[in-house]
Amino acid sequence: MFLPIGPEAQVMLAICAFYLYDACVPLSADAGQLHPGRSGWHGLLAGQAFEVRWAYLAWPALLQPHRPVYRLRWDPAQVQLPGNAEAVQALQAHAASFSGFAVPLYALGIVLFALLPAALFVWPSDAAQLAVLGLIYGFALWIAVLARRHARRGHTPRRTANSVAMQAVLCPPFALNAVRKLSLACSPSCDALAAAHRLMAPQAWHALAAHAQTVVDAQLEDALADGLDGPLVQRIKASGDRLRDWRNRKHRLGIDAHEA
Repeated sequence: MFLPIGPEAQVMLAICAFYLYDACVPLSADAGQLHPGRSGWHGLLAGQAFEVRWAYLAWPALLQPHRPVYRLRWDPAQVQLPGNAEAVQALQAHAASFSGFAVPLYALGIVLFALLPAALFVWPSDAAQLAVLGLIYGFALWIAVLARRHARRGHTPRRTANSVAMQAVLCPPFALNAVRKLSLACSPSCDALAAAHRLMAPQAWHALAAHAQTVVDAQLEDALADGLDGPLVQRIKASGDRLRDWRNRKHRLGIDAHEA
């Protein structure tokens, strides 16, 4: 395909496109996404993401590639709160296992989005471009080694780690999403709402739980409209009542903490 821009600009556009494509997290309708941030944990449910025909798409914090991202499921008919504390603690411990990735990830980002444009547009020379290329593959190889080490320590399935390492070497923009891919391979034993309730701040949890409440209420309305009755409807009703109770309870805790 012909583009009316120079080859250097096409290279930068391709790098950005590869990074954005690879950073996308697809979610099914019964899934949610959680990730730690500077001010605590953040999360969303599938219905809050960008909807396409076949799935929901979410993009985590693009400027924080060292933050792991977790995809968890939940069932509107089986809302269990406050959930298993040990499972959430295991999730936090897994998130802490990525601390060693920060330096090479940010270094690679600086090389790709600062030094490479400088070598292509500001000081174009073969020597500068070769030096930048060496840095790119050096940091990509560093990330690949860390991915393999993460598997050897039991944090990630070995097959996933090998795939991430191979992608990092073959396509360095993909290396920027190494932590996200490794963390998405984790299968936490807690569901999305239970983890969000224990990890997120009261105000953030209240907003996420409000969306979950609309999902539960919609399922209840659909079940009644279809003439369903019995255990399923009772489970959905109980889930809605339980969610409403814990949503208001944590919201009150947040108000009390703010006033204090």
